[in-house]
Amino acid sequence: MHLRFLSTLCLILTVNGLLPGVANAAPGETRRTFEVPTYVRRPLPYTLQTAQDWQTVGMNALVAQDYVNSLQAFNKAVDLSAGQNPKILEQRGWVHYLQERYEAAIADMNRAAALYQDQSLTSDYRNVRRIRLFIETHAERMDAAS
Repeated sequence: MHLRFLSTLCLILTVNGLLPGVANAAPGETRRTFEVPTYVRRPLPYTLQTAQDWQTVGMNALVAQDYVNSLQAFNKAVDLSAGQNPKILEQRGWVHYLQERYEAAIADMNRAAALYQDQSLTSDYRNVRRIRLFIETHAERMDAAS
């Protein structure tokens, strides 16, 4: 019975990205949750000509936990969008985080936050800032542990 529960729990943690969506709060601020960027397998486009086409490839690779190809696809999507699509930057930043490239992850989250703010997308702006705080806190813990 316990083994069955454990394997189910491991599956749930894997599907949910291995991490809770809780960011550590700044002093004087209550703990707030964030939405982990979502990755759902989608049908591949017939052509790979737009940023959204490559974004789909990146998401599909991430679902398969193929971080190397996911990052390559997101890089192409960023290039095709001229770095002006905050969602793609947020998703690429999450891939950097999963690869433990914290500085690159934080840089992408900062760029995404600035674009969300420019586009007056307040809830997305707040969410990506919470993700960035989570990544920064995790990176600090990893540094302290080593």
